[in-house]
Amino acid sequence: MKKRRETQSSALSFMDCICCGFGAVLLLFILTAKKQITLSSEEASQALDAEQTLHIAIDAAQAQQRALDKAIAALDPQPEANATSLAELAAEQERLAKAIEEKAAALTALEIEPDPTDAVAGLNRPSADQSYLSGLRLRGPRAVILLETSGSMLAANAQSALEMIRQGSGTSSAKWLRAKAAVRAVLAAIPQGTQVAIFQMNETAAPFSGSADSPYIDPYDNSALLTTLERLDTLEATGGCDLANALRTIGQLKERPSSLLLIGDGLPSAPNPSQRSLSEADRVQLFNRALATRPSYPFNAILFPFEGDPSAAGLFWQLSGRTNGITLIPDNDWPAL
Repeated sequence: MKKRRETQSSALSFMDCICCGFGAVLLLFILTAKKQITLSSEEASQALDAEQTLHIAIDAAQAQQRALDKAIAALDPQPEANATSLAELAAEQERLAKAIEEKAAALTALEIEPDPTDAVAGLNRPSADQSYLSGLRLRGPRAVILLETSGSMLAANAQSALEMIRQGSGTSSAKWLRAKAAVRAVLAAIPQGTQVAIFQMNETAAPFSGSADSPYIDPYDNSALLTTLERLDTLEATGGCDLANALRTIGQLKERPSSLLLIGDGLPSAPNPSQRSLSEADRVQLFNRALATRPSYPFNAILFPFEGDPSAAGLFWQLSGRTNGITLIPDNDWPAL
């Protein structure tokens, strides 16, 4: 009886080939992007060096010309012995004048090119971690980032946050620094063509991007971006969190947002006229009051840890799901500081 021919199999499957090819393309993209950033930085540095060199050359040529003017003035044009010296000095003076003119023209052409400081500012854009942000529904043409700036953003529990406020050490809080870094990471992930307005939210709400009348900025405009990041660095976390007031303020914008991202740590804690300690049930009521504003855009949330709000994640998940948004609870190492 003939033996059945055994089926031969390849150790290298089709999926292995696909994965290897994708990895090679991804590696090529990373290396190319890094090289482009390095080249842009070098070009900006070279442009600054060239401008300084031209200024030095022009100053030196002008100094030589002034020295020649003095030498010519010191010569007596009458004696024949000075005729040759006078002609040589005049020729040298003409050469220096031409050199100054050429270097001035080169400096003018250099200044017409994009300002190297703009190029450097562009390189200072924060980097995005797409592994966390790819799921956010930050739709254009206008997105709002709502950063909670209440005292709870200083620590993972109320007692530690109060202690930091008493000691005045809130600016160095790891949690607060992570929240600010999250804003930078989100700004880096915003697609071109989308305008962004960034609001701070504690017991009041106000934009710190753009102006009060026009809070939207283009995150790819270096000047607007750097101004906004400087304001972000000066923000302090204090007071309670009035989510209802913030959503009403955003709802009154002349240009309504297409999507919203809240960066916070739990349920609202304001208004609280009695100044008493609020229970979780009280904070749930404040959250439901905020929902009365009926946000009609995708509501996204990034929640940092805070003890005492076990229902916060579920309530924000429900709100995000109802508005076609998403709620993220990042790991402790995101974003990197």
